[in-house]
Amino acid sequence: MAAASEIIELARDVLSPNQFEEATKLASINWRNKQERNLVIHRLSELVKPPPKRPLYYAKHEIWRLPSDTRDCIRYLGDYIDLLMKEMAFEFWGKGRRSSLTTNAKRLESTPQFRGLSSKLQRYCSLLYTPGKHDFTLPTGRLHRFNAAEVVLTTFITMQLAVEIRSVSKYAEDAARGETLYSIGGEWGSPERVKYSGRLIHSNDPNFR
Repeated sequence: MAAASEIIELARDVLSPNQFEEATKLASINWRNKQERNLVIHRLSELVKPPPKRPLYYAKHEIWRLPSDTRDCIRYLGDYIDLLMKEMAFEFWGKGRRSSLTTNAKRLESTPQFRGLSSKLQRYCSLLYTPGKHDFTLPTGRLHRFNAAEVVLTTFITMQLAVEIRSVSKYAEDAARGETLYSIGGEWGSPERVKYSGRLIHSNDPNFR
């Protein structure tokens, strides 16, 4: 059960050498071995922990079902990055809460300091989030669109990208702490899936607690 080479390369580019080594080691386990499987699931659960409750609680729930339900894991992890980028785009450009992750990732290209992050996010969309929502074809020789090894790598990639986004965007940091009201729902692939539905309270707001 090997991960696609493009996803491995994305992991190599996003993660530190130590993170990449750990992620690839965990991704290469024998998923039929209950002890190994449980160790990996516990490690991923440590990485994917709220806040925000949604969608990380949902992602964590699906991780406990590995090696099944791989597509749902990918989609909920992508929802988290989508949520953060909606807030980052709104902070820097005054728009983005109704835009897709791909659109918001491309917006970053206009700012030199964010071009590296933009490139990684666009690859993340192309390889993982967009296919997870829209592509229901199966690669040759596969029974599922994604395998468990790819979920392991995607978990590490997602949480590291979240660190990068949160480090440069206070709005995204507030959202990650659960201070932004986002609803996660609707049909898969719907532009309303990750939807801003409440007033944002930032940490510099006198009403912030």
